[in-house]
Amino acid sequence: MKWAIAGGGTGGHVTPALALAEAIVARGDEVLVIGSRHGLDAQWVPEAGLPFVALGSRQVMNRDLKGRLTGIAGILGGALKAHGILRRFGAGIVVSVGGYAAMPAILAAVASRTPLALVEPNAVPGRVHRLGARFAGRIFVGFDAARDALPGARKRVQNLGIPLPAKVIDALGETAPRDEGAHQLRLLIFGGSQGARQINDAVIRALPRLDGCPLEIFHQTGSKDLERVAAAYAETKLASKVVAFESDMASRYRWADLALCRAGALSLAELAASGLPGLLVPYPYAADDHQAANARAFEAAGAARVLGNLEPDGGDGTAVVAALEPFLKAPRSLIPMSQAAKRWARPSAARDIVSACADWREARN
Repeated sequence: MKWAIAGGGTGGHVTPALALAEAIVARGDEVLVIGSRHGLDAQWVPEAGLPFVALGSRQVMNRDLKGRLTGIAGILGGALKAHGILRRFGAGIVVSVGGYAAMPAILAAVASRTPLALVEPNAVPGRVHRLGARFAGRIFVGFDAARDALPGARKRVQNLGIPLPAKVIDALGETAPRDEGAHQLRLLIFGGSQGARQINDAVIRALPRLDGCPLEIFHQTGSKDLERVAAAYAETKLASKVVAFESDMASRYRWADLALCRAGALSLAELAASGLPGLLVPYPYAADDHQAANARAFEAAGAARVLGNLEPDGGDGTAVVAALEPFLKAPRSLIPMSQAAKRWARPSAARDIVSACADWREARN
């Protein structure tokens, strides 16, 4: 069977696309990725050695009127091109991973009556998938809460987890049983590859009150904040390492006892795969506040605590100190959180979703 995977733009959409494509190729099927020339997919997909077609789609929301009109025109023009691409490729199914880059292929799939499936990693589905859900024969989610956001499609929704590439799953799954508090508490702080100013500011203000605590910290700051964050740590006696970017995050997940990070769906999937509990700081400006919903769901599973009272500017650091104190006093309390994270993990998500799509497509014939 020939598969078209649609979507991209950000890493949160491109990574699931790569994981699904990997599972499709492993079946011996053909795959084509349709994305945007303006997103990370234009770089990451060809680097993975996968066939890629870039359309001129752009974001529509959060832009001025001229930008929205330009975005809509790009989507409509992209849909016409995508229609031709699907026909020439002979796609038997279109699988959308979301993002603005997915809309042209979703429209083309509907117009050509090509079977359409959606893969939605967040607890609150994005606008593209909320629009596309009525036309999709199957919808795969990573959070049960996403089902409630698609009331008209509940019978077509399955929670099979968030797709991660096999090499990521394998690397994270190498985690050895965690030392039950014999060492200092090891804290991993990160905010994505570009860092997170809110988290960095909050930690800088918390450091004077954390100085002297039994704590080791690895902090990925992003390039813009590296110097000032490193300078703040230099004023303390804390064992710490501060970097702009860490290319081997899997080893850091294995090293850490606890993470302080954002609540993007992929970050939570990685925490779960490694059994690493989290102190979660949802990005306050995420579309539809979806990171807050992700964080609440992960907390409800027993795998995390949410710093819901952290100010957008980082506040005075009190929230960070208060969140860490229980674990500094009782590090063994992290053990059930680690176990809960592991239970939430779905390491076979990519294979399971591809298999379910193939079964559904075959049943239609």
